[in-house]
Amino acid sequence: MNDMPLSAPQAALPAPVIPARRRYTLAQKLLAAAVLLLSYFYIRMFFFSPAGIGRTLFVFLLLAVSAAYMAHAKIRPNAASIAAGALTGLFSLVFALVPSGMLTFFTAAFCQFGYTYFVYKSMDVQVEPRPGRFFDFDLLKAVFAMPFASFGALFPALFTVPLNGKALGEKKAARTVGLVLLGLLLSVFPTAIAVSLLSFDAGFRAMLDGIFAFELPQFSFFEQAVYIVLALPVAMYIFGLWISGSRGACAGMRAESCARFRTAAHILPRTAVVAACVPVLLVYLLFFIAQLPYFTSAFSGVLPAQFTHAEYARQGFFELCAVLVLNGGLAYLLALFAKRAGKNTAPRVCIALLSAASLILTATAVSKMLLYVDAFGLTLSRVYTLWFMLAAALVFLLLLARVISRRVPFVPLALAVCTVMFGVLAFSDAPSFVSRCNADRVCTGADWTLDRGYFEQLGASAVPDAVRLESDPAADRVTRSNARRFLDDYTLYHEDGSGLSFNLTEHRARQALRNRVPQGTDI
Repeated sequence: MNDMPLSAPQAALPAPVIPARRRYTLAQKLLAAAVLLLSYFYIRMFFFSPAGIGRTLFVFLLLAVSAAYMAHAKIRPNAASIAAGALTGLFSLVFALVPSGMLTFFTAAFCQFGYTYFVYKSMDVQVEPRPGRFFDFDLLKAVFAMPFASFGALFPALFTVPLNGKALGEKKAARTVGLVLLGLLLSVFPTAIAVSLLSFDAGFRAMLDGIFAFELPQFSFFEQAVYIVLALPVAMYIFGLWISGSRGACAGMRAESCARFRTAAHILPRTAVVAACVPVLLVYLLFFIAQLPYFTSAFSGVLPAQFTHAEYARQGFFELCAVLVLNGGLAYLLALFAKRAGKNTAPRVCIALLSAASLILTATAVSKMLLYVDAFGLTLSRVYTLWFMLAAALVFLLLLARVISRRVPFVPLALAVCTVMFGVLAFSDAPSFVSRCNADRVCTGADWTLDRGYFEQLGASAVPDAVRLESDPAADRVTRSNARRFLDDYTLYHEDGSGLSFNLTEHRARQALRNRVPQGTDI
């Protein structure tokens, strides 16, 4: 009888792989809570409050919280991150100095990008150490890839037990701190509602006013809910950037992989490059020939008979915008897709010609705008237009220099030029400069009349010069009357900026109004 095995041996089944649960240190949990709170104030300060010193203080507080976290996590800042953080703090001073509509918007955008770049460079996860060949990849990684790679990390960090040390006592303490923070966070709404409901009592409200030394605002549950809902994606974005940096997310996006992508993208042959650019360049050439009399008129200061000053200047500006967008885009696409063979002459020549065409049209448009300014004076929009033209011209000059010599570091120089140009615009107090120039021109006997719309557009920046104009006999009667009506309306309807909305421009306006000489009424 043959001995048979009772059963065939069975292969051992592999144990199921249970993914490790993400754990967060106490420092990361505190950072998550701080980022959520700061995001709430960010929404309040930047979207639902007037510009003032409060925004400046917010930026410095955000940088201070970030620096404290970096010190605790032993993250050593490098030169690039220090420069980005310093520039962010420096340009935030604009909110306390010159809160002008468009300028405030661009300053806020600069500070937001500056802080993102500060965190990105601090974590040392950049594609390349210095801005250069792969700067566009660095932008994509800093602004999009890393924040969204850990976009949902905020809530696990807030609502899980912190991992901090190996000792049981340390874990218990960390758990206690985390639960306390969670409880305080959950108590915000019921506490605010209770205070709002009980503030009907005058004694209770007076006691609270005495404790906090300021008048309690009226609480609106709906408004606070809107602020919190808007603050959540902001907090998720910022905290996601920090967590992605600490965990090495998007690690595959390095210089080597970007270089391979760049090499693979060079697919456009020289013949195709020339065929794509020659028609555009011929159009520019024909345009220059057809418009030569009008272009030369701008440099000679003579207005063509068939144009008004406004039509002439605006036509040049929109031409400039179209050319800059088109030529800048074409230059980037040529650099990205053109084949790199031999000396790479064809794409370089095309980029050089596109840059030269941009410079010619930029110079012409500047001449047209100066002719317009000479006739009708300065406005904020004209100052911004001239600034944009000059900045664009400098960038295209750098691009042309890069084409001529490969040793020219285009990207770092372009970033430096744009930063310096924006600093000049931001800290020069353009609204006050415009007001002062036009007021001086009126007082020197120019045949000008400043209407109320002009004063209202400049707002607080126009108050000191309006005070001067309403009593200056050199100004015409209509200008004096418009200045007086503007000052009366400003005094009546404008709320003084105080506390977090304080800024230097409005402070100077209030000082000028105190020195205002009472005037009679025009008949």
